Amino acid sequence: MGYDGSEQAERALDFAIELASHETDSEIHVAYVVQKPGGIPDPVPSEVMDALTRTGNEALRNAERTVRKSLQRAVVHLEVGSPAERLFALATTLEPDLVVLGTLRPSAPERLPGSVPSRFLKSRRYPLLVVP
Repeated sequence: MGYDGSEQAERALDFAIELASHETDSEIHVAYVVQKPGGIPDPVPSEVMDALTRTGNEALRNAERTVRKSLQRAVVHLEVGSPAERLFALATTLEPDLVVLGTLRPSAPERLPGSVPSRFLKSRRYPLLVVP
């Protein structure tokens, strides 16, 4: 599941844990994607990327603790790049039974709920659960 430490991501993580708790030998993979900040020209200063990476690692540690309270297996992934591209590439490697994502904004039923969920929906490769 994609995770950024936001309230929406926490809700999605809790939902994924609840689903996984009904299966024996469940494993949750939690991924945080460090994205280059907008408005900063390339190359991004290393101190900026280091700070973003530290934030990502802290968010992943928190998510891992949350998962391990209920399940034995939590695997974390820190990726760098576009969230939609990196999460889809990770899913391609892992071939998950279900991809769980939180959404940052409410969407009309006729619109896709954001770039990351849209990437998964357009591929039609993986079951997707978007948690509001």
